[in-house]
Amino acid sequence: MSFERYNNLVIIPITINDKITLRFILDTGVQNAILTEKAYADLLGLHYDRKINLAGAGDIDSVNAYVVKDIKLALPGIIGERQSLLVLEEDYLNLRNNLGAEVFGIIGYEIFSRFVVEFNYDENKLTFYEPHYFTPKKYYKVLPLSIEGTKPFIQVPITQANGKKIDAKLLVDTGASHAVLLEKDTDPDLVLPEKVLRTSLGKGLSGDIAGDVGRLKSIKMDKYVFKDVLASYPLAGAYRRKRDDGRNGTLGGEILTRFNPVIDYFQNKLYLRKSEEHRKTFEHDMAGLEFTAVGKDLNQILVTKVRPDSPAFKAGMLKDDIITHVHGHRIGTTNFNYINTLFRLRPGKKVKLRVLRGDEELKVDFRLERMI
Repeated sequence: MSFERYNNLVIIPITINDKITLRFILDTGVQNAILTEKAYADLLGLHYDRKINLAGAGDIDSVNAYVVKDIKLALPGIIGERQSLLVLEEDYLNLRNNLGAEVFGIIGYEIFSRFVVEFNYDENKLTFYEPHYFTPKKYYKVLPLSIEGTKPFIQVPITQANGKKIDAKLLVDTGASHAVLLEKDTDPDLVLPEKVLRTSLGKGLSGDIAGDVGRLKSIKMDKYVFKDVLASYPLAGAYRRKRDDGRNGTLGGEILTRFNPVIDYFQNKLYLRKSEEHRKTFEHDMAGLEFTAVGKDLNQILVTKVRPDSPAFKAGMLKDDIITHVHGHRIGTTNFNYINTLFRLRPGKKVKLRVLRGDEELKVDFRLERMI
């Protein structure tokens, strides 16, 4: 089946009780399917079995959710009966605005526990194999997976900026956009690079995740070695919740998309073959802007932060500016995903924007600059 891709995330259609189809993130990092917008659950008349408290990454302690049992969740050609669903009391993740797309849920273990799943990022296609029908290709490189509870882990040799090496235990997380996230307090040998950029690392179930972005010397996956990899380092208390899985962090989409991987929970293996993006460089935002999609049709880009001394800052952009055009194309025809990619394209790339500030429309031009 085909999938959509936003900011390294795989988006698939999920039909609930044969009545409504919504787009969900396919995420190895979640145990239970999550519906982020309670209004849809109420519209479907779902029965809430009980209310629970969830802990997750972010700057608040926990969030509330309702448990729904015995519902039907379906993908094209795949039907899951008597499934459970968590319905968030409030839309804490705000996926719609943060991805610039109508996405209202997350699903993971329900699929990976039943199928061997092949991701073809070159063609935006997924293939689901019943385990006894899957035969790996001879040209795959193979890494052992450790399935603990409902989640897959790998051991990855990492060389840090200071030359120190660590054999990191990482969660393979298709629901994370970053390349790698490392939690410094999990190993005394894990240290922050000298040069870092303080920024928002994204949004978790419990709110915003603040931290630093820096570069590693290398990450090795079988014979594949990636150099100058961007690593995210959450601030103390901004990400970690009590757990005993021994992980040092997560491996996310910015690395996974450099392969067309196969995730096999049954043989405990991660199969790798190179994708067309294998050799692209690791880049952070080079404009100096943080933004979100707003408006009924997500056709406005609201600037939420301008980094001091960044190209956008020097060009005069301000918080609460609304970007209306990019390179002459009106927002709506130019999508949110394109802008994310554009701002990471290459140093020296000229960017032409039109910006609405109150009732005034401005032209803003600047060149991208690597800040980390």
